[in-house]
Amino acid sequence: MAARRYRILALDVDGTLLDADGTLRPRTAAAIARATRAGLRPVLCTGRRYRRARPIAEQLGLDAPLVCNSGAIVKDPTDHRTLWRADFDPELAAEVLELFRLHREPAVVFTDRSPDRADFIVQAFPTGREPFDDYVGKNHEHAEINAQWRWGRTPRAGDDPLFHVCAIGTRAEMLAFESAALDRIAGRIQTFVLRTSRYLGTMCELVRRDASKWTAVLHLAELWGVEPGEICAVGDDANDIPMIRNAGLGVAMGHAHPDVQAAADLVTGGHEEDGVARLVDEVLLA
Repeated sequence: MAARRYRILALDVDGTLLDADGTLRPRTAAAIARATRAGLRPVLCTGRRYRRARPIAEQLGLDAPLVCNSGAIVKDPTDHRTLWRADFDPELAAEVLELFRLHREPAVVFTDRSPDRADFIVQAFPTGREPFDDYVGKNHEHAEINAQWRWGRTPRAGDDPLFHVCAIGTRAEMLAFESAALDRIAGRIQTFVLRTSRYLGTMCELVRRDASKWTAVLHLAELWGVEPGEICAVGDDANDIPMIRNAGLGVAMGHAHPDVQAAADLVTGGHEEDGVARLVDEVLLA
């Protein structure tokens, strides 16, 4: 396949660009540089917050917009502008917060503020729930602990927008919470149950129904005059499936869950096989 056929290379970060230890392998970094020189525009698509995604882009020498928070927001790293965000409407925001209250789940509410301010809000810390406290503790300097923040009331003008909220616990707890969320707010949200090696717990993420890495990448594609068929998307986890399934070329990593691989047109190597580099050299630039 000629490199000019694909104009955007949408790349998941954890588990795809980075290996299981969170390391950007030299061969992967070099392959991304070759793809960029050949005319592809790499776009990082991640569940990470903007603050944690930006250093990976800088390490790769990329200045393209970043798709963060599992596709709920797109940020421009050159000036920190928000290019797109999938806000909950006031009714949905109130329903989501009520869901957390009813199930007594502490919530991590992500913010879209300037880089010198908090990345997320929690009602209390510590809570005595080890997985939740592990996450907040490891990101404490970027947290706002605020027992009064809009909890238990309908959002009002001037409030932080609500666009990405998550619970954190054991995998069994998060699967049960996901089921409860989908039962209560069916058709208005989508959920992702994910775990990374950085944290003890599993996350259950809630975003707007139409928010995904794919939706966010399509927003950029429209701005750049790129057709969906000219996008190659690579990932390894559940929140990568929409972009893998819909891209012109959808690629799963070799270590990805079988559901992710089933959505892909192609399965490349895993971490130890430098799967992204193999894709670039053996398919995109071949």
